Amino acid sequence: GNWRMPTKAEIQELIDNTANEWIADFNGTGVNGRKFTSKTDASKYIFIPAAGCCNGGSVNYVGGIGYVWSSSLSTSYTDNAWYLYFLSDGCRMYNYYRYYGKSVRGVMN
Repeated sequence: GNWRMPTKAEIQELIDNTANEWIADFNGTGVNGRKFTSKTDASKYIFIPAAGCCNGGSVNYVGGIGYVWSSSLSTSYTDNAWYLYFLSDGCRMYNYYRYYGKSVRGVMN
C-alpha cells in the first residue's frame, strides 16, 4: 500500500532535524535503542531499537547496535545500499553489501 523504505536523504534528514539519544531499557521494556526527537516539537519522536544484524545465520549485536536499511543504492558499488548505523555514542550513515540482514523501518507516503 502506502508503505516504503526511507531514502538515504530521508534518513539523513532524520539525523539532522532531531535531537537523538541512546535509551537503555526504553519505557521499562528492556529494549535498548535510539530516540529521535523533533527539534521543533518535543512531543514528536521515533524510537528505533538496537536490533543488531544477521550474517551467516547468526544474529549479532542485539541491544548494542542498530541498523536500518534505506532504499538508496550506492552509486560507487551497486552491491551496496545506504543504512542508518547507531550505537550508544552516536549515529551516522554508511553503505555496505545488501545481503546483510539489517532492520527495515517503513515510512508512509
